[in-house]
Amino acid sequence: MERVSLRTAFHGEPDNLEDGAGVETRGPDQVTISVRSGSMILRVPGDVPDNKVISKKYMDEFMQLVLELEDGSQLIVTLDAGDDLADTRLIPAAQRAQASEG
Repeated sequence: MERVSLRTAFHGEPDNLEDGAGVETRGPDQVTISVRSGSMILRVPGDVPDNKVISKKYMDEFMQLVLELEDGSQLIVTLDAGDDLADTRLIPAAQRAQASEG
């Protein structure tokens, strides 16, 4: 995991609040989490050849990403234009371990 303060990383013009006065000016942090492995699921018509499957057209219609994160958790992201759905589900590593044990 890599974390950086966006306020520190950005070296642009100071804003009006930076002149002191004890005002907290810290902004959000950007956190980068490594992905161990994963898969992408698309839904395409049956007559689409394999070499045409990976395209923006099909990714924009339906895409599900199943990612194993660096801590062993699993993140499932579903984007479905047909239902106007954007959904995320996180399965913690401990819960995944329990499911595989029994």
